[in-house]
Amino acid sequence: MVLASCSRVETPRITPMPVRIRLAADDATQPLIRALTEAYNGINPNVIFSIESGSPNQVAQQAYAGNADLAALAGNPPPSRNGVVPWLGDLASDGVAIVVSQQNPMNGLALQDVRDIFAGVRGEWGDFGIPDRAIIEVTVREEGDGGRLVFDQVVMGKIPLSPSAIVLPNIDTVVNYVSSRPDAIGYLPTSRITGTAQTVLKAIAIDGLSPTAENIASGNYRLSRNLRLLAAREPQGELRRFIAWALSGEGRRIALDLGYVR
Repeated sequence: MVLASCSRVETPRITPMPVRIRLAADDATQPLIRALTEAYNGINPNVIFSIESGSPNQVAQQAYAGNADLAALAGNPPPSRNGVVPWLGDLASDGVAIVVSQQNPMNGLALQDVRDIFAGVRGEWGDFGIPDRAIIEVTVREEGDGGRLVFDQVVMGKIPLSPSAIVLPNIDTVVNYVSSRPDAIGYLPTSRITGTAQTVLKAIAIDGLSPTAENIASGNYRLSRNLRLLAAREPQGELRRFIAWALSGEGRRIALDLGYVR
């Protein structure tokens, strides 16, 4: 009886202590960061993530100031205001696609044509062989947005934007506005042209190249960028394990499923 009683005694289970990780992500990286943290939390339920959003500059400064353990942003990070030399990692890549409504017959433009449109030099679709369309409605993102930084550098250079350009506050607004107005044109991350957006928007080719994963990965599509991870110091502990997992095969598969590029 004593032996039988002892055999029923279970080994105590140690409950892992909760670990909190503070993340900051910009528009381009936020869908990927949310998907990665949800998947990681599914296998490590003791890890509690919080995610703040902002522009690339804002999320980088959050990490520099110690208000975020890790930041994810598009492009090269801005310098620290307090002299921090950051730890950096490559998360994925994506492109910035020039988009029009599916109702617009335009399929491709030269880079110079795009520059002329967004500068207001040529303002009618008739200038580009579409006589039955009206004045082009130019939409852009706010200053500091990662997509706008790439667009301004690659497309505009030192040419100022049209004063009539409509500034839109976020990617969802770009999708809704451009898709519902056949004469509008805008831009957004290629990773966001999925699902419903793919049925209502069209990414047009630039200089004969579409923003496909192959063209972005090869660097042939010029409006492309790296998405970076940034921390004020080299990650340790659970944060380091999360980053290693996110950059492993499982994390890469999640990124590819969401439309990002290896």
